[in-house]
Amino acid sequence: MSHSHALWTAIAASLILSACGGGSDTPTPPPPVPPPPAVGDRIEPLDTATLAKVTTAMPAATAVSRWPADAVVPQVVLEPLAPAKLSASAGKSAPLQIGVGRTVAATAAAADLAARLHWQRLPDGSQVAALAFVSPGAQALRLGVRVDQAPAGTRLRFYGAAGTPVVEQAAVAPQTKQGAEGAASLLWGPDTPGAVGTLELQLPPGASPAQLQLAVPELSHLNQTVAQALAARKDEDDIGDAGSCNLDVMCTPVLDAESRSVAQLLFAKDGDSYLCTGTLMNDTRGSRTPRLLTAAHCIGDADSAASLITYWFFRAASCNSSPKVDPAATRVTGGAKLLFTDSGVDSTLLQLNSAPPANVVFAGSYFGDDVGVGAGVVGIHHPEGDLQKDSLGAIAGYANCGADSCSGASADSGSMWEIGWTQGTTEHGSSGSAIWTQLGSTRYVVGALHGGSASCQNRGGTDFYGRFNRAFYRGLGNWLTQ
Repeated sequence: MSHSHALWTAIAASLILSACGGGSDTPTPPPPVPPPPAVGDRIEPLDTATLAKVTTAMPAATAVSRWPADAVVPQVVLEPLAPAKLSASAGKSAPLQIGVGRTVAATAAAADLAARLHWQRLPDGSQVAALAFVSPGAQALRLGVRVDQAPAGTRLRFYGAAGTPVVEQAAVAPQTKQGAEGAASLLWGPDTPGAVGTLELQLPPGASPAQLQLAVPELSHLNQTVAQALAARKDEDDIGDAGSCNLDVMCTPVLDAESRSVAQLLFAKDGDSYLCTGTLMNDTRGSRTPRLLTAAHCIGDADSAASLITYWFFRAASCNSSPKVDPAATRVTGGAKLLFTDSGVDSTLLQLNSAPPANVVFAGSYFGDDVGVGAGVVGIHHPEGDLQKDSLGAIAGYANCGADSCSGASADSGSMWEIGWTQGTTEHGSSGSAIWTQLGSTRYVVGALHGGSASCQNRGGTDFYGRFNRAFYRGLGNWLTQ
């Protein structure tokens, strides 16, 4: 067994369904807790680790396949894919691409998929069917499912080859929330390791296959799994492709709270798969509604939001312990709703459809005007898809940025912060990550990463972050002050 496959297997065993909703479509609401103090220009952070004593939700059940062990799963085998050139030219102003989309003509229509399904009746009266998709050379697959019609109680299960971990969810078309732009067209399954991705369907007792109208018009062929991105070590002391000047966040214990609010994001755009970074945000009520801040150039539409998978506590087990990963590392599937996006400040706010794991922190935020040039900042992010890193620096100026360049601006006209780093840096894959500044004894989010020239090879380069206060008053704040 290869090191990367072993690492994936170990991570998958601990991540699958630990927080993806299990057999329940609606997360159990948490018990009421006293709201944090809300000052006029800031929202305080909320550490759920301090609320563990009042948490009553039960762990989610582990999903299992219901397909009979002696039944053959029919397959749709795609042609071998020519080596793909993944997009990297835009640097940090574009998400980190790790996979490409493929059209699946054989199941693009509901009638075509239905013709390939061999239904098996189970002892409880339900019926189950399965179809495997093979994309030669893939290190992982994600299936894009279009749900046109499904009887209530229909379940979808996603897994790789037989015997691999299973993720289950309801066969419900992804929906958006007020304020988003349109409805998502596809329900994206989780990333399953290997070149085989299996879709299993289960109809409730009394339902007929004729009532089910599903299609799989596309899949995402990942050239590396998230775990393989970590396993691609440059040397024995480093994992992932992040530059050597990056700082292991686990070596800075005072940043533990901020670290626990940060997630690595895996999502699809037109079938292609990408990585960015996001931060869980608190609201004025301390409601624990899972809203996530990232960049608009990462996720700016309903389809990409609906495809989202988040990876929490995706960090080293201890200072410089890589490749050992924090045992609390958790994958959460289920996608998200797009609440707010604004390319002018390159900021997006999402609401996760599944609850984040226990012990996360909902980050506080500052949206006043008393932070400016010279203020110290810290960033926490996933450069090149690596485990969490941190960066230390200060605000150096203001700017306005387009898709390809940034220009200097005044404090009044600038929609971006310009940041210079004194320790660490950011890289491709860090996009969307937050910066915090400290006011008193508390750190507050003040921006989300757009891009820039800073790197381990260009330590004098600067990065640009959408100013959180500008995004807040352009509409993002409406979601955090309800």
